[in-house]
Amino acid sequence: MSEKAYTPVYAQISLDLAAKIASGKLAEGEKISGRSGLAGLYHVSPETIRRAIQLLEDIDIVRTRAGSGIFVVSREQALAYVKRHQAMTGFREIRDEINQLVRQKEDIEARIKHLIVQLEDQASRLQNILPLYPYEVRVPDDSPFIGVRVDDSKFWQNTGGTIIAIKRGDVITHSPGPYAIFRAGDILLVTGDNGVDLRCEDFLRKKVNGKT
Repeated sequence: MSEKAYTPVYAQISLDLAAKIASGKLAEGEKISGRSGLAGLYHVSPETIRRAIQLLEDIDIVRTRAGSGIFVVSREQALAYVKRHQAMTGFREIRDEINQLVRQKEDIEARIKHLIVQLEDQASRLQNILPLYPYEVRVPDDSPFIGVRVDDSKFWQNTGGTIIAIKRGDVITHSPGPYAIFRAGDILLVTGDNGVDLRCEDFLRKKVNGKT
């Protein structure tokens, strides 16, 4: 935010005059233009100039002499005033940057919270979508279903999983159907609800007629 947003116009004018005095552009004892002339120079009302000059008089930088005009009194006071203003400006800039960072931090935290809610919502929705994505389930070498057809094993009835493909070595058989035969080391691509992969693994290892 610019300094003008903090400083009234009359204070900006007083600061500009003080800076000219501090730099020597206006020497001690020198007469400054009258209020009407300053009002025209700064494009403000005479009342604004009156307040600006009053501020400088209050800190002994200028003096108004009735019937004579406005005169520079102290370059030293002008320099001190400019330095105080610069220090306050630096303070304000630091304060404003801190406030801006705090606001950014709050915005980031709010955004993170919003994204967490979105993530939780997406995760909830994915529970209904996950069945579209296949799990890979390996047929153990000692499975009791080796050599057994899919329909004879009642695979779907026992696991709730649907075999959409079988990977055997480098060959993938899509939609193998109920007559496909399980072989040791087959990779079954199975779809189903959450946990279907674990049920399939347990099923392929289960005991059948007392055999492992």
